[in-house]
Amino acid sequence: MTRLKMLGILVVIPALAGNGCIVVGISWSGPSVWEQGATQRIDLDAANLSALEVRTHNGAIAFTGQSGSADAFVDVTKKGGGRTSEDALAALEAIDVYVEQAGAGSQRIGWRWKGLKGLTWRGQVSFDIHAPSNLNLSARTHNGSVTVKGVSGDAHLVTHNGQIAVESSTGTLYAETHNGGVNADYSGGDITLKTRNGQIVVDLSRCSAVGGSVTTRNGGVELIVGDKTSAKLNCTTRNGRIRCGVPLKEADVTRNH
Repeated sequence: MTRLKMLGILVVIPALAGNGCIVVGISWSGPSVWEQGATQRIDLDAANLSALEVRTHNGAIAFTGQSGSADAFVDVTKKGGGRTSEDALAALEAIDVYVEQAGAGSQRIGWRWKGLKGLTWRGQVSFDIHAPSNLNLSARTHNGSVTVKGVSGDAHLVTHNGQIAVESSTGTLYAETHNGGVNADYSGGDITLKTRNGQIVVDLSRCSAVGGSVTTRNGGVELIVGDKTSAKLNCTTRNGRIRCGVPLKEADVTRNH
């Protein structure tokens, strides 16, 4: 079998007995041209809004919590990718951003393709959200960062490739990335932070009592607690070091646990 990769197109050709061959698969490996659209602002209905779900595949998610009387909105940045400028522009125009109801008091923000997706199209959509701070937030992207400031409800934040930075209080906090660091400033009572490749820095100095877990496979963990913090915390790293800057009365401490 012969493999030829030219101009982003992978061609697989199995050799046949005799003089012939056939092409059995052609796939576009990635865009060579990107077209970026202007930022689009969408107003959100903040009345009775208690939960927000945000989803994108390629793009960043940012959330800023604000008082209930402030206007709620999301700024959307879209990019379309393709093999040519015309192809990329067609991809850009085919990106459909939506805000929809997802249950009582819950709204969902995301995007999809209008109709059938072109073979060579790629889409990148980022969301910058300003909404009430006291809602429950679920944010997930595959390739992009997640940045959250001023959320007081439960926060569930996931990215595959990207950094997570979060400032959260009161509610539970769950933050997970596969490739990237996690930086958290938290004053609630239940926290879970995970990364496979990256450093975790967590400031719990405003917590009175907190429990949870902090885990990284390849990276360090820096934990900051206050003089009066009561914590039951499990910190583990496979390839890294854990440091705690205060004396621990009851602890089983090793280099990476």
